[in-house]
Amino acid sequence: MTKNREEFFYFILNHSQECIIQCDTQGCVDYCNDQLTELTGYNASELIGVFIGELFQNVFVVVENHIELIDDYKNLEVIETVLYRKNKTCFPVELKVVSKEFDGEEVLVCTAVDMTRYKESIRKVEETTIQMQESMKARDAFVANVTHELRTPVNGIKGHAEILMEQEQDFQRTNYLKMILDCCSTMEGIINNILDFSKLEAGKFQLDEKPFSFYDLMSKMEKMFNMLTMRKGLRFTLNIAPEIPDKVIGDELRLTQILNNLVSNAVKFTEQGYVGIEVSLNTRINDEVELFFMVVDTGIGLSPEDKDKLFKSFTQADASITRKFGGTGLGLSITKELVNMMHGKVWAEGEKGKGSTFSFTVRLRQEQTQDVVEQEPSIRKWKYSNNLNRIAGEQDLMYELGSEINVRELKKYFEKLNISMDMENWQKAESFATMLKQLLSGGSKDLQRLTFRMEMSIRKADCDKARDYAQKVKEQLLLEIEGLEI
Repeated sequence: MTKNREEFFYFILNHSQECIIQCDTQGCVDYCNDQLTELTGYNASELIGVFIGELFQNVFVVVENHIELIDDYKNLEVIETVLYRKNKTCFPVELKVVSKEFDGEEVLVCTAVDMTRYKESIRKVEETTIQMQESMKARDAFVANVTHELRTPVNGIKGHAEILMEQEQDFQRTNYLKMILDCCSTMEGIINNILDFSKLEAGKFQLDEKPFSFYDLMSKMEKMFNMLTMRKGLRFTLNIAPEIPDKVIGDELRLTQILNNLVSNAVKFTEQGYVGIEVSLNTRINDEVELFFMVVDTGIGLSPEDKDKLFKSFTQADASITRKFGGTGLGLSITKELVNMMHGKVWAEGEKGKGSTFSFTVRLRQEQTQDVVEQEPSIRKWKYSNNLNRIAGEQDLMYELGSEINVRELKKYFEKLNISMDMENWQKAESFATMLKQLLSGGSKDLQRLTFRMEMSIRKADCDKARDYAQKVKEQLLLEIEGLEI
C-alpha cells in the first residue's frame, strides 16, 4: 500500500507542468521530475548530485557548507530568473524555493514555471496594442480630415442656398431650396455624430462641467422643440418638477445634445399627436442631484425585439426605418455613452404603433450658493416653473376646438393667412395653413377634409382654389362653433 502511494505521488510529480527539484542542504540535486529533464535536455541520472547553481546561476550561494539564496532574493516569494539547459542556453522562469525539515533532515524544494510562452504572449499583446494605437491614430486622423472636407462643401451649399432663399420669390423654387437646406442640416448632424462617435471610441471624449441655469437651459429647449414639432404639425409639452434646483454644475452642452437626440428621434418617428418631456428629481445627496428625464411620443413605437438593437452603433430597430426616415443609427449609441459619462442610465419602453418612452438619468451638482437660493426662491425661477405647467395646460386647451384659447388662435392665424395670400407669399401661407390644420384637428371630418384641401391648394400656390377652400373652412367652422366671428 505504501509502495503504491509512493508510485502515485511520483506519477503526479512527473506529470506536473512545473519543473520540480529536491536538493540537500549543500544544494546537490536529489530528485527532479520529467518536466525539468524535458525542458533542459538532461537525463535524470545526469542531474542527480549536480549543484543546483548550475541550473539557476546567480541565485544560490553556499555559506558555511549550507545553501542559501543571495541577498537580493531572500525576501521574495517568487524569483524571476532563467533556467539553463544542457547546451548552455537558457529560458525565463518564475522560481519558488521552499525549505522544510523531514525526520530531522532539512530538504530544499524548488519549483520553476516556464515563462517563455507567457513572455511571448506579453510581447504579442504589446505589439498588438501598439498596432491598434497606431491604427486608431490613423483612423482619427482620417475621420478628422474627411469630416473637415465634408463640412466645406456642405457649408458652401448651405450658404449659397440661404442667399438664394432671400432673393427667390417663386414658391416652387423656394421649396426646393428648403429641401436643400434640410439636407445640409441632416448632413451636418451626421458629420457631428461621426466625430463624436470617433472621440468616444478613442476614449478622448471628456465632459466640460461648468455652472449653468437648468431652467434657462430648459427654456431654450422648449423654444427650439416647439418650432421643431410645429413644422410637422405636432404638439410639444414640457413639465418640470418645481423642487429641481436651478443653479447646477455639469456639462450643459452634452445634456442639450442628449435631449436633442431623443426629441429629434421622437419627432422623426411621429406623424401625428405630440412629443413631450417630463423632468423630475430622483435623489438629492449632499450637493449632488440625480434628475430623471422622460421623452414621450405617440409615434411608430417599439417592439420587444427592437429594444435590444436601439443603443448599438450603426443599428436601427428595423432596416426599413433607415430607408424611410434616414439616419446612421449613431444618435442613440452616442446618447447612451454620454448618459454613462454623466453617471446615469438610459431605458426605452414602447409598443408597436402606440408610441414610445425614452427615459434617462443624469447626475449634476448644485452650486454652493444653492442653499441661499432655496431659502429665498428667485422670482425668475418661480415664474418660469409655473409658466411651464401653464404652457402645458394651455397647449391642451389650444387644440380643443371652441375653447377660448383655440378661438383666439384661430382668428389670429386666419388673419395672417389672408394677408399672406393677398401678398402671394405662399411660403408663409403654407406655414399658417399647417398651424390652422392643427388648431382644427378636434373638429368634424368634414372640417378636417376641407382644411386639408385648403393646405394642398396653398402648397401648390393655386390662388383661386386656396381662397375658395379657406372660405369653405370658415363656413364649416361657423356651423360647428356657435357665436364665432371670423
